[in-house]
Amino acid sequence: MDFGREAVVLVLTAITMAVLGAASTVHTVGDIGGWNSDRDVDYYDWAASREFHIGDIIHFKYDPGFHNVVEVRRADYHACDAANPIATYSSPSGNDYIKIERHGHYFFICGCVDHCALTNQKVDIRVPKDLDVIN
Repeated sequence: MDFGREAVVLVLTAITMAVLGAASTVHTVGDIGGWNSDRDVDYYDWAASREFHIGDIIHFKYDPGFHNVVEVRRADYHACDAANPIATYSSPSGNDYIKIERHGHYFFICGCVDHCALTNQKVDIRVPKDLDVIN
């Protein structure tokens, strides 16, 4: 990624945070390497090492020519089946920002052929009730 694209991503992240509230945390899936089947990223470990809260933003950064993001139900997550998605994200820039709006699990897979099944390109975002204080 060149400097110009990185600057645009940073500006978009700042705008997103300003619109959605300063208390939100933006979590880039896979950290600096992003959502990529070519990297040796264990997305399960990545998600397990973070605390997610309502209002946080899940940022998927990927090459849109090779990847996408599909939100699926639990059974489809385990089966790597994108045939009946809850939602499909495939922005031309390869930057999708998804706001956490409820407690529970969010299941995401790459819907491109065999990326989930062969490279384990899937992530389970868990938002427990006991981490958010209700006023």
